[in-house]
Amino acid sequence: MITSMSENVKKTTNGIAKKKTSRKNVRKKEENLRKGLKNSSGFMFSLFVNILIVFLIVKLFTYSFNFAYGVFGNVAYHPGSQQYIVVDIPADSSIMEIGSALQDAEIIEDKYVFYAKVKVKGYGNKITSGKYHLSASMTYDEILQIICNIDTSSDEENE
Repeated sequence: MITSMSENVKKTTNGIAKKKTSRKNVRKKEENLRKGLKNSSGFMFSLFVNILIVFLIVKLFTYSFNFAYGVFGNVAYHPGSQQYIVVDIPADSSIMEIGSALQDAEIIEDKYVFYAKVKVKGYGNKITSGKYHLSASMTYDEILQIICNIDTSSDEENE
């Protein structure tokens, strides 16, 4: 009987010890799970930031390309448009004001491209005031030739 009691005590202490180790294992698993969730949320955040950076770089490149193409290319806002609009350019207008007026009349797409085109071509002080019939099918160069009163017929005859 004494041996069976001592065996029962041993079994009970072994059971308690096993329960304690299983509780420790559960706590370790929970802790590891928390660490894993923290690591995965950090990973997801860094992934989101990286995707955002790539998206912004692509957008910046796209805007830069379109701007450069507008300045150095031969671009019309609506190439097939047949509608002509009268645009009034006051005497003391700045290049940006003229560009804004043309953009508001939907003749050009971007006033900053117009501004850069005027500066690149050197037409800043050649723009004359007046009312002009312009179309969205005209390129920036054609618009500048009209509002600067540049006669292109003599250029065409020489070629």
